[in-house]
Amino acid sequence: MRVAGLARVGRLVRWQSLVTVAALATAVSGVAAGPGASSATAASAPCRHAVGPFHVSGTQVLGAGRKVFVPYGITVPGLANANWRGSRAKDDSKIDATASAWCANIVRLQVSQDNLIGLNGAGFSAAYLAAIKSEVSRAERHHLVVVINDQTETAPVSFQKGPTPGTEKFWKDLITVYGSAKQVIFDLFNEPRTFSAGMSQAQEWGLWRNGGTFDGAKYIGMAKLAADLRAAGARNLFWAEGPDFSATFAGLESQHALLTTPGIVYAIHHPAGAHDTAAWFGDFGYLINTHVAPVVDGEWTNYRPFGKPNSECWSDAPTKVPVFLRYLASHGVGMTAYQLAAGLLVKPNASLATPTTINAKTWRCTVKKNATGQGAGSLIRRWYRAHNS
Repeated sequence: MRVAGLARVGRLVRWQSLVTVAALATAVSGVAAGPGASSATAASAPCRHAVGPFHVSGTQVLGAGRKVFVPYGITVPGLANANWRGSRAKDDSKIDATASAWCANIVRLQVSQDNLIGLNGAGFSAAYLAAIKSEVSRAERHHLVVVINDQTETAPVSFQKGPTPGTEKFWKDLITVYGSAKQVIFDLFNEPRTFSAGMSQAQEWGLWRNGGTFDGAKYIGMAKLAADLRAAGARNLFWAEGPDFSATFAGLESQHALLTTPGIVYAIHHPAGAHDTAAWFGDFGYLINTHVAPVVDGEWTNYRPFGKPNSECWSDAPTKVPVFLRYLASHGVGMTAYQLAAGLLVKPNASLATPTTINAKTWRCTVKKNATGQGAGSLIRRWYRAHNS
């Protein structure tokens, strides 16, 4: 989840999407604005489990038996907090609910680099590693695939904006435990932020891919990070998020920023452009339609319950969220939604199995007028049930 909105500049000219809205409406079942969109069969059918090891084949990810793997799951961020010990019980409940109530095949655990290796890599916490192992094991007992995400926006104070040598140390410590784990995916760095308004695409993508100095700090770049982790023995599938909070991959190919390390899936988060198929095509759909690489929406929500609204806040959610989900499905793009918290995916003062519902008549993406929460929980769970059961 981004902590601040940044103005988008220099966006690549949008290509026209090859999939029309009319085609999307008939191509994918199980998502609609109305309450009757989910069928009794989809709601009651058993949910699928995904089995690794996973590898990239063209624009798809294949698991054991060469079965196509599309992730449907939830992001659980408790271990990224400074008070991670106090979040353990809630995390466990969210992992349990992800498996039992949300028809998921994956859970994405946000893990703090600083909590594990200390600020700037100055130490190591065996207790924190034990907490990571506990949550991963819990998820695996539920037959969930686990994504471990390196998060630097919260605890304790580093707020580093891109990968550093400390990021490599963080992952190399985890490679000793999970580098050959068939059910574990590495999400290399959460929402890189080596970007400022007015920066050219060439500079933005150059910093992201190759590293350099930004805002007084030195970064190593995603290319070196991915290559070094492979060299260190990581056999896992990698998710790579783009610059500027991973709001778009426009420019990834044209700026020659594609990563050459094998086993890469590009992870969009909260698309920052217009909510239509042309914008989504320019942000990430072109990578699939032009046979470049696979894509996942690694973290998405339509509702922001704190701070100023940004690309996480969809003012047109009642009509456009169903279209977005259809677009993802038509391209074989999965999602981990953010998160099982009041107002986002679950209703306030309710169980983790009680999803939020968008009310078209009262929808407002603001805190005061929307205090009870109108996240897309119901739509997302219905979508998971339609495609993962």
